[in-house]
Amino acid sequence: MQTIYLDVLLVFNLYVNYILLCMTARLTHSRLRTGRCLAASALGSLSTLIMFLPEMPVILSVLCKLLTAVLLCMAAFGWHDRMRLFFCSICLFGSSFALAGILLALSIMCSVRVVHVNSCWYLDVSLLHLILFTIAAYILLHTVQYLRDRTHAADGGYRVSIRYRCCTVQLQGLADTGNSLVDFFTGKPVIICDRTPFADIAPAPDRLPPKGFRLLPCETVSGKGMIPVFQPDEVVIYAERTGRYRKVDALIGIGERENERAIFHPKILY
Repeated sequence: MQTIYLDVLLVFNLYVNYILLCMTARLTHSRLRTGRCLAASALGSLSTLIMFLPEMPVILSVLCKLLTAVLLCMAAFGWHDRMRLFFCSICLFGSSFALAGILLALSIMCSVRVVHVNSCWYLDVSLLHLILFTIAAYILLHTVQYLRDRTHAADGGYRVSIRYRCCTVQLQGLADTGNSLVDFFTGKPVIICDRTPFADIAPAPDRLPPKGFRLLPCETVSGKGMIPVFQPDEVVIYAERTGRYRKVDALIGIGERENERAIFHPKILY
C-alpha cells in the first residue's frame, strides 16, 4: 500500500494549481490577481483529498476533474463573463492533462515515487524536482503561446472600449504586430492609445504621472523614451467583421499623437 503524506500532497498541488492558473491567465489574456490565484489554488489543493476515496471509474474521475477546473476558474477569474469562463476552464483542463504528462516523464527520469488516484497526482518531490518541473512548465507555456500566435491572424476593423473609474472611452482599434510592448512587471500587453481622448486624466508630457499612472520604457521608430501607462477597470474589443466582443487584460499606454485610435497586438484577441 502506498504511503501518502497529507502535507506533501496539499503543498505540491497548491504549487501546481498556481502554475496552471498563471498559464491559463497568460494563454487567455485574462486578468488574474495574486490573492484570487492563491485562494483558487488552495481550493484546488483541497480537492485532491478525493485521492483518499475509493477509486472511481475513469469517466467519473475525469468529470470531477472538469468540474474542479470550472470551480477554480470561477474563483480565480470570476463568473460574470460566461464565454471567458468557458475558455479559461477548457484551457485549465487541457493544461492539467499536458502537465500530467510532464509529471509522468519527470517521475521516470528522476525516479520520483508517483501515485495517481481519481485523476489526482501525488509526487514525493524534492526542491530540485520542483525547480525542474517549473522549468518544464515555463517551456511548455511559451511553446504553446508561440504556436498559437503564429496560427492566428487578426484582420478587419475594431472598436476598443476602455473604462477607467468614471470615464469610458471608445476608440477605433488597430491590430498591429508592431506593438509588442509588454509591461515587465506584470507581463501584460500594453495597448497604445492617442492622448486626445484621455486629456482629462492623462499626465502632461512634461510632468510626472499622477496617482494610478507609472512610466514604462518603450522604443519606437523615432527612438527610446518613456510612456505613461495605467491599469484600466475594463477593456473590451469589438470585432466589426465577426460582431464579437472580447474582454482583455491589458494596460493602457498614452502616446503623443492627437487622434482617437488604440493600437494593440493581434495576439491579445486569442
